[in-house]
Amino acid sequence: MTRNLWIGLPGRLREISQAATAFERGADLGVTQFTSLGGQVTTLAPQRAARKTKFSFDRLPEDDAAHLDRLARRIDGPGPIVVIDPVARNLLDPLQAEGRSTGSSSGFHWYYTSSSRELLLATEAGVTGSAPDAYVWKPALTTSQLSWRRWPGAGLPVAPGMNVRFTLPTSWRAGPCSARLHWRDAAGTYLSSASVTSHTVSATVPAGAALVTPSGIAGELGTYPLDGAVLTINDSHLPTAPVNLLTADQAAGRGALTQWSGTGLTLATDAEGYAVASLPANTAGSLTFVYAGQKGHPLPGTGTGICGLVLPAAVRSRAQSCSFTFFDAAGTSLGSSTAWSRAAVPALATHVSVTVSFDAATTAFSSRLGLAKVQHLNTTVPQPAGDGCPAMAVTGYTDSPARPLPYRNISIDLTEVTGARL
Repeated sequence: MTRNLWIGLPGRLREISQAATAFERGADLGVTQFTSLGGQVTTLAPQRAARKTKFSFDRLPEDDAAHLDRLARRIDGPGPIVVIDPVARNLLDPLQAEGRSTGSSSGFHWYYTSSSRELLLATEAGVTGSAPDAYVWKPALTTSQLSWRRWPGAGLPVAPGMNVRFTLPTSWRAGPCSARLHWRDAAGTYLSSASVTSHTVSATVPAGAALVTPSGIAGELGTYPLDGAVLTINDSHLPTAPVNLLTADQAAGRGALTQWSGTGLTLATDAEGYAVASLPANTAGSLTFVYAGQKGHPLPGTGTGICGLVLPAAVRSRAQSCSFTFFDAAGTSLGSSTAWSRAAVPALATHVSVTVSFDAATTAFSSRLGLAKVQHLNTTVPQPAGDGCPAMAVTGYTDSPARPLPYRNISIDLTEVTGARL
């Protein structure tokens, strides 16, 4: 995917309509090298290299040229500027997109409003993870919200009319997650939001918005790695989506009652053809989603991915636990997972059976069984790597008037600024 260059101060981003005739994109490595008398070579390098870019334009229209000239001469302020270059796709920071943060601090990449400790290093007790400095989300409530931060600033830069798409981390997508985009003005003041009960939200930037804060709700308690989040602007990327293993009728809660089996509860069909589960007071029960003739629903792949469960709100509010039981091709059980959050598919698994359990309560319960989802997500599909959207400063500028005037030949050099304030 390619796009034109967007450049400017927050709230005053401008798309440069002409593609650059020359585009250099590298990094200031800052490596120093020492050679001892014995010939041993030692190199010293900073922890992270600043990005450097250079754009050259031939016969640039007057308005675009004037915009770049103002930025280079700092007419509108001395601070760093926003640059969305033609190569960048996932605008989240490279480490942020991998669910990682340096310096044992998550504050540069995420924030949340709850007072409880919900972001943890994956190396802490009771949490497993392979990537260094990886973080996991452990929401205290099913409604706890996590937001993706851009540092510096109150959000990632946008301009009215852009199409912004945000996809939640891979591990969130198999459950009842919600994705959100919060629009802010150039000063960081909240304006409005776009929200969906799904893993991906796509929306057009409204008038007055200069920044966006992507956020998400996992929807179930559990431990959720943060890798795989994707934020794109005017990009054709389609995120990896989970597949509902239930048949159309079963997902809608319609059709033959043999699509479910229950203990302690009664299954019936109402006047509109929907399946209804009823549980008497002071009675425990369970409900299993049935795939005719097999021990569970077939998985799209063997031994890959994750599974999750989404239930109607009335059923979920009454349910106490769920279990995913996996089977191989011979029908042999490979073990179960009892967490509401996503369940990793074990090696050799070809089928999964899902059961929901209800504890005894003093009140009776009755509800339709749709809409429901038993979701499977293929986690082997690579996600676009984080490319970042760093604050940059103009470090070189050449303006050569062209013929016929007022067209201009312009070259502009940009260097990433660290520790900046927008």
